[in-house]
Amino acid sequence: MSGSPRLWIRSLHHGLEDIGLQPLRLLGLRGLPAYLRDLATYRRLQRQHPSSFPSVLQLAPLFSDRYAGAGAGRSLYFLQDLLCSSHVLERSPCRHLDIGSRIDGFVAQVAASRPIEVLDIRPLQTPPTPNLRFRQGDILDPPTTLTGQYELVSSLHALEHVGLGRYGDPIAPDGFERALAHAAAFVAPGGTLLLSLPVARMDRHLVQFNSQRLFSHALLADLLARLLPAFTPSWSFVVDDRRTPARAAGGPAGLLADFRGFGLCGLALDRR
Repeated sequence: MSGSPRLWIRSLHHGLEDIGLQPLRLLGLRGLPAYLRDLATYRRLQRQHPSSFPSVLQLAPLFSDRYAGAGAGRSLYFLQDLLCSSHVLERSPCRHLDIGSRIDGFVAQVAASRPIEVLDIRPLQTPPTPNLRFRQGDILDPPTTLTGQYELVSSLHALEHVGLGRYGDPIAPDGFERALAHAAAFVAPGGTLLLSLPVARMDRHLVQFNSQRLFSHALLADLLARLLPAFTPSWSFVVDDRRTPARAAGGPAGLLADFRGFGLCGLALDRR
């Protein structure tokens, strides 16, 4: 599976996007004839029926939106953030620390109704926001004052990047294991660790340097059980190529057995 054309094409596409190239946008040029037709119609109608809104006409063509849907409601991040923010609201932790999740997704959804602290190696380029307390720092060298302080620690689609240098972090082949150990140490007794990780149907884990680590559907459950012996899964979900979330009470092993293609696995692990 690690050499499958589909997986490598997906990786190439993401790599091109990371350096500012968006090949799929070229498909939007099919909207050029419609744009020119609509522009001519607008100018003709404007002459016939002057608007009560005096304005200067400036061309700002967007070709692809006419073929797009109302939103990315089937994207992995959308489904992940929605499921996990709902889970946080149900838990209502007194103190919640997030590590590296999307500020404009999961973190914003939580901060809309309750306090959340964020640890990220990248600077936060937004103004101060109510309910959001930000700390810039490296998960591989975190402050010891965070140990055992949180009822809930979350990290969604983030720890797989640690140690690969993508975000200016130090190179560390064991970065995932060390980052996971630190995240687990932040959880207070009886608290919860909320994770999501990228998964593909393949026999071995894969490092896509310097993008991410991609976890095997067949090995992930055992890997987490080995690395987190003091934690018990209480809730899990997977989203694969079918883009329909499957949820379960307890661990994800049963869900992962039927995993298709590429997606993610999320789970809540309770500290004993």
